[in-house]
Order: sequence, then C-alpha cells, then structure tokens
Amino acid sequence: MPDQWPFPIPLLVSPDSRGRARFFALGEVRLAVLSLLLEAPRHGYQLMKDLGERLGECYQSSAGTVYPALKQLQKEGLIASRTEQGRHVYRLTKEGRDTVRREAKWIGEIWSRASSYQGLGSQIGPHTVVIASPLQEILTAGLRAAKWSSGNPDREDRVRSILRQAAAQLRQLAAEQIP
Repeated sequence: MPDQWPFPIPLLVSPDSRGRARFFALGEVRLAVLSLLLEAPRHGYQLMKDLGERLGECYQSSAGTVYPALKQLQKEGLIASRTEQGRHVYRLTKEGRDTVRREAKWIGEIWSRASSYQGLGSQIGPHTVVIASPLQEILTAGLRAAKWSSGNPDREDRVRSILRQAAAQLRQLAAEQIP
C-alpha cells in the first residue's frame, strides 16, 4: 500500500483524474468498508451513512463509490451478502477478516486522518476566497522547497523552520481580538 501524506492537508490527500481533492487514496474505500464490516454486518445504505458520520466533512459518501466497492470485495471473496428484509446485508468472510488484520495499520491511518480533519470544513467558506491565491503560493513553494531539501537534513530543517514560523505567525494573528 502507498505511503500516506505525512501532513494533514486535505487537498493533498489524493487528487482524482480531474485534479479535484479526494479523501480516499487508491484502495482505501475498500479498507474503510472492510473495517466497518468487522464491527458489524451492514447493508449498503448503512455503510454509506456510517462512512458519512465517521468521516464528516472529509467525505461525501455516495452509492457510486460504495456499491462498486462492495461488488469488488464480494468478487474477491472478502465479503458475502445475504438478503434480509429485502436488503443485501454484507458480512466479512474469513479472508476479509484476515485482510483487515493484515492492513490494520493502514486502516488506523485512514481513521486517524479523518479525525484530524474534523471541524476543518467550518474553517472553509466565502471568507477563505480572499486568501486562496496566496495560500496556493505557499503550498506550491513549500512543495518545491520539500523537493529541493529532500535527503539533506540541514535543508529539511530549514524548510520546516520557515513553515513552522509562518504557521505560528498566522495562529498568533488569528488569536488577536477583533477591535
């Protein structure tokens, strides 16, 4: 499985083919669904609802994502379904439980990342439009500096220091009382 971003910037989690931000990286929807099914059997709508509750503002759950994932997991033999009260209820198979155990670290990282983003959506709104361009400049410059510093501890420390100073100044600014 690919390494996760070492910093919680939702826009960098995983861009899709059109460049839009996505919460889940390749293969993570499957793991999130498997981890929920480890807790208890669920039908598709319940999985969408639980993903939405667990991920909050990070993710808009949709049938177009969850049901194809369920179909693929079933095809791989990781889950099985049974019709109960007119709904397909999905359960983990032994292979599915083994997969959850094997991928426990990555699953933990998914849920940890989701927790770190909680409340971020309330920080984004019309008031952020005025800083979008300079924020993008900082992000781009930071990524270029990361590439420049890669593998050189002194350069890496310098880049981290500059970014932490900027973050500290912005936190101080945001904490000031409005006159």
